[in-house]
Amino acid sequence: MTGAFTGMLRLFFGTDRMNFSVKTTHPLVASPERFYRRFSRAAEEVVDARIILGIHFRSADVEARRLGERVAHWAYRDILERVKDRHHHHDR
Repeated sequence: MTGAFTGMLRLFFGTDRMNFSVKTTHPLVASPERFYRRFSRAAEEVVDARIILGIHFRSADVEARRLGERVAHWAYRDILERVKDRHHHHDR
């Protein structure tokens, strides 16, 4: 999910560089807000967190992130660009 989400944001904004934050409402989290300067850094951090928590091996998480990024490229190219083109033609 993170690979697809951050991949789509990179495509939408046309850059990996973006200042943003992510918040949680979980009461046991010491730092409820995380700040980032790149979408890719947030995705890397999710992979690292899953390894530290013992959820997966790194290779599985890295490959899942790549798969998510491929899904984002497909969805952007085959769906969102078509919608954008149709919308653009209606504005003329």
